[in-house]
Amino acid sequence: MPHSTKPAAPAAALPTLHYRYAHTSTEATTGYFACEPPADMTFEQGLDRLEAAPLDEFLHSHLLRLAAVFPPERMSAQLDSLDPAARPATAALLREACLLNPDLSGLLAAAPAPTPETLAAVEAATPHIALRWHAQPDRDLHRAWCEVFRDNMHNHRMLPQLEDMDIPPLYDPAETLDGPEHPVVTAADIRALLSMEPRESAPWQRPPSHETASLALERLVENGIIAGVEMRHEASLSPIALLRRWNVDMTVRCGALDYTLKGEGTTYGRGLSLADARASYAMEMVERASSYVSVGEIKGQLHVLDRATPQPLLHARLSELLADGREVLSPHSIPLEAPYQDQPLYWLAGHTPDDTGGSRPVLVPAQMAYLFCNLDEIALFSASGSTGLATGNIMAEAKVAALTEILERDAEATVPYDRSQCFRLVTDDARLQSLLDDYAGRGIHIQFQDLTTEFGVPCYKCFVVGPRGQVARGTGAGLSGRRAVLSAMTETPFAYPNGGPSGPGVRGLPERKLEDLPDLALESPQRNLALLETLFAVNRMAPVYVELTHADLEFPVVKALVPGLESTADFDAWSRMSRRLFRNYLRLRG
Repeated sequence: MPHSTKPAAPAAALPTLHYRYAHTSTEATTGYFACEPPADMTFEQGLDRLEAAPLDEFLHSHLLRLAAVFPPERMSAQLDSLDPAARPATAALLREACLLNPDLSGLLAAAPAPTPETLAAVEAATPHIALRWHAQPDRDLHRAWCEVFRDNMHNHRMLPQLEDMDIPPLYDPAETLDGPEHPVVTAADIRALLSMEPRESAPWQRPPSHETASLALERLVENGIIAGVEMRHEASLSPIALLRRWNVDMTVRCGALDYTLKGEGTTYGRGLSLADARASYAMEMVERASSYVSVGEIKGQLHVLDRATPQPLLHARLSELLADGREVLSPHSIPLEAPYQDQPLYWLAGHTPDDTGGSRPVLVPAQMAYLFCNLDEIALFSASGSTGLATGNIMAEAKVAALTEILERDAEATVPYDRSQCFRLVTDDARLQSLLDDYAGRGIHIQFQDLTTEFGVPCYKCFVVGPRGQVARGTGAGLSGRRAVLSAMTETPFAYPNGGPSGPGVRGLPERKLEDLPDLALESPQRNLALLETLFAVNRMAPVYVELTHADLEFPVVKALVPGLESTADFDAWSRMSRRLFRNYLRLRG
């Protein structure tokens, strides 16, 4: 049966550990952060703490970064002196470090094999996916294909023919190609159906950008979230681009974990006007401040704190919840890098649309909803991801933004680079054409690829080839093709206006007119949401939502999850290639 939401007391109370939210790198205007323990904590002290709280992902990841670069002599000494049965968390960490570093892998092979019982204890004493990922028999095949697809989709190299590959197919080609070319119903079909209904007599109108920005910034200031002044930057094609820092401040007491996380993050705003860019970063700050959360007790039960609606946590295995008759979003329904094996997780209440126009409750793993969600449990992913996280002036607007972002990331992860789908953009809009002409006048050659998937929601990639052949990419998706393509353009991380010229670009591309791009949008966010939810429902992948709205910020914030759709396009060491991507490759080059 599911465990009570009352937190179990750890065997021995640990002192609170104070983590620092530290910026480690920036790639293509995306910042990467690590959660670092106090600087005076030694590696050995960290291991002692880890044995007492083995599922502390922040501490485990910090120690793993250190151990993975040990010289072989030091790692050999660590392994020789280790009793895995007595220190399973340390044993798990060292095994992972050896698997991550080819220079250390031989040491692991030479070490005495633990007993099956000890090995099971070691594998249970790590939050990281590394051991579960490595146990998959097809891991090397996925890694090999990952390099092929990354070269194509990130670097725009031509995909080889299947018969020219020196690695086996990922999936059986005949089985992969056997099926309908498109879903039964596309977004255009749903729109045609909904457009036959009476239009709303007084549809909701989005407030002007300057009003949204003003209200959001006022609430952020009142709650001490803003950390710095507004600054301009020129790291993207956006004609107006702003950034501003914000305060990260979390306290978590959950099982054996007792820690704080403090530091500063950065939010970015882009747009064709100053008001649009300011609203963009302010709302992103609301979104982030609502998704980095504290966890603790309320009346003896574990809760996510400071929510507009109380959000208790339930600790249970998936099998226990199913046996108890609960409706659950199974981790298996979301593409994972390593299998979930029924370990206990923390769950919270979400909801999914029902057949009557309402919704019904669904339990969702808490770590799928929140960012940097480090609870006393295993990690389902190699890194926290924000796909499907969105805010808006009203909840329907937030949900539409969340769903279209999922469609955008899914397209980015499943549609190969294909020159035949590329084009140059022109427009009758004098202001926008002036911007396009200014790019060209500065020697910046921007191009686009149509990434629209079988679901028919417009999605585009904007790309610029740099002077040394590197490809800067931005993507955008939405029911309005015009807004989607402009979003992709302003997101593209190529410096403008003072970054210098690009490389020559792809020659001979056809022109597409901005005004001719598909426009499936209806007259209100509520109707657009109905369109998207119906699209997913008829294709048997109904979305699940978790409302994250902060009690003091009040702007609706939601995390959406759509079973079966990809949520990352990183193509990194942990990635698994989807069957739909392989199908699209076969149709293109098979």
